[in-house]
Amino acid sequence: MKLKSFQIKNYKVIDDTGPVKVEPTLTALVGRNESGKTAILKALWKSRNIAGATFDKLYDFPRDRYPKDRSGNQVVAVLEFALSDQEAVALVDQLPSRPAQRPTKITWITRYEGQSAIGSEIIFESWVAETLTGRDAAESIGSIARLLVVPGSADTGAIYQAASTAVQQIEPALLLWTERNVVALESFAGAVTDWINADEQRQGLALAERAALETLLTKAKQGDPTTRARAWAEANLPTFIYYDDYGRLETLIHLPSFLARQANPDPRTRAQSALFELTGLDPNEILALGRAMGENETEQQVQRRLEERRAFLRSASLSLTGDWVELWTGEEHRLEFDVDGDYLVLQVSDSHSAVPVPFEERSQGFQWFLSFYLIFLVESRKAHRDAILLLDEPGLHLHPMLQARLIKFLERISEANQILYTTHLPFLVDGSHFEQVRTVFLTGSPPRKAVVSEDLQATSDPDTLFPLRAALGHAIAQSLFLSRLTLIVEGLTDFWLLRALHSCLAALKDADALMEGVAILPAGGAALIAPLGSMMLASTGRSDGRMLILLNSDHIGRDAARQLETVFGHAAPVIAVAGSLGVDEAMVDDLVLRDAYGAAVQKSYERQFTLGAAEIAAPTNLQAMDLVFRQNNWGRFGANGRAATALWLADHWAADTRNVSSLTLDRARKLFREINRRLSAAPG
Repeated sequence: MKLKSFQIKNYKVIDDTGPVKVEPTLTALVGRNESGKTAILKALWKSRNIAGATFDKLYDFPRDRYPKDRSGNQVVAVLEFALSDQEAVALVDQLPSRPAQRPTKITWITRYEGQSAIGSEIIFESWVAETLTGRDAAESIGSIARLLVVPGSADTGAIYQAASTAVQQIEPALLLWTERNVVALESFAGAVTDWINADEQRQGLALAERAALETLLTKAKQGDPTTRARAWAEANLPTFIYYDDYGRLETLIHLPSFLARQANPDPRTRAQSALFELTGLDPNEILALGRAMGENETEQQVQRRLEERRAFLRSASLSLTGDWVELWTGEEHRLEFDVDGDYLVLQVSDSHSAVPVPFEERSQGFQWFLSFYLIFLVESRKAHRDAILLLDEPGLHLHPMLQARLIKFLERISEANQILYTTHLPFLVDGSHFEQVRTVFLTGSPPRKAVVSEDLQATSDPDTLFPLRAALGHAIAQSLFLSRLTLIVEGLTDFWLLRALHSCLAALKDADALMEGVAILPAGGAALIAPLGSMMLASTGRSDGRMLILLNSDHIGRDAARQLETVFGHAAPVIAVAGSLGVDEAMVDDLVLRDAYGAAVQKSYERQFTLGAAEIAAPTNLQAMDLVFRQNNWGRFGANGRAATALWLADHWAADTRNVSSLTLDRARKLFREINRRLSAAPG
């Protein structure tokens, strides 16, 4: 079974996440520190685990609402699990009769019941089994009471009182056959029978409703018809395994202490247990073989068992090859074991040096990754088969490139064990698979509450979005490193406009579109062009490639042009937008006609304005829009305004190439011809 979606309510900083879709393999919860990511993982874990952890309303319920709501019954987690075809067949086999449709999912609900109790229930789809609750009983009681109770009539007071008492006793959210609901139904049914029997003229009243009440009471007394199915579901639903401290191996493992801790394992014991299981070493046997000479032992016998222990340790020494080599640095490492009294000694050698060094003298990243690797290699394939793994901030100590490799490792593990993990690190977000990302952020007035969104634009918080933007930039850069022809531009706004105009010309099969193979790379600002260009030129496989830098002609662009010409010379020529448009301060935005640009601003901001003489005469579109914004007390039209307008224009043009004016296309053609010419020219 796979977790299909979750909804967390009434937990820590969470009032209600709403339903959150979960990917079949890997799902990343991305957000800043203290945004509620850990709370989500902990709530999932407490919903269903093998560690005996459960919710505690005193500590887990939102503090701002606890005094008012502490005595109520509230849902805390709603989990939907998707059934495979084989699991659906197995579930149907547990039902008293075959349903009209095959079941597709099972819902597991956990709730607070008052201040101290926690309850859970399994819900099937409506066509799988009739799900009756106390709410159905309350509605049946209410319908009979409305028919039998005549306002102002003294003889119906008993029915009114019985109905009121029964409804108060019923728990609407609990299943119909819950004891308290059955008792309430029986009590009311008995009161109705007594009242009817007291007067023959009442025999014909509410016949259909009374029959429905009797049917409901019969079903309640029979109990849950899906008992076997629920038992099967509870036995087969996946459990959650939560990891927040992966533990680390140590150079010296004191074997008696390790054996003593096995009854109550801690993170350190966990890593050591994985090591022993993977290597096949038995700590009890290692201790026994190294014991002091016994009274009846000869020296030869002692030497023999010590030699046997050395043989075990030599054979257990582990060469880290295969996945390890690929995931770490591409080099083979070897774990070697020795003993010193009751201590097992762990050392590491590699291809640089055959001389082993103590494990703890390796880098923190190496120690973390190896410990993490061993635990997952053992637990994900054996002890926690089919479990859902919850990883809280993995890879904090790893180099960014190793964090990127860690994602690949998690993807491999997730084929067998579904994984949800939290992160605020850009390199632990796969920029080519944003469908795996859910953002977590705080919203609302204090006390702010955590929400989860599949829409990556749902929050404007830059700290939440930074890892996503950085991951996207890295993904783009990685793909562009492989391009033979690269055009570096200042920012994403330039990228969006140029890419959209190129797409329009390409759709028109225009010869002046950018030549095939040109990749546009946004630097994220003029100041970042030099380091980005240096990385591009230094990357492998660029000896036969060419690079061109396109700058806006504002004062920032002009200053950058002088510096970049000095830095790169002929290796990466610099051209300015002004050269193609004939406007001294022209920017990429000025490829668009002033009226069309103004209309796009109005659409993207949903504001109306008219361009006056001053705005029309302004040298550039940005200067014109800035005048409009200041005159209307809307602030400044800066980078955010440029970005919003460029995105609207790109979407508008993509919808229909006829939405682009012929003059704008002519300006784009002129610029693209120059770009093509410069990228086609021989260097030097």
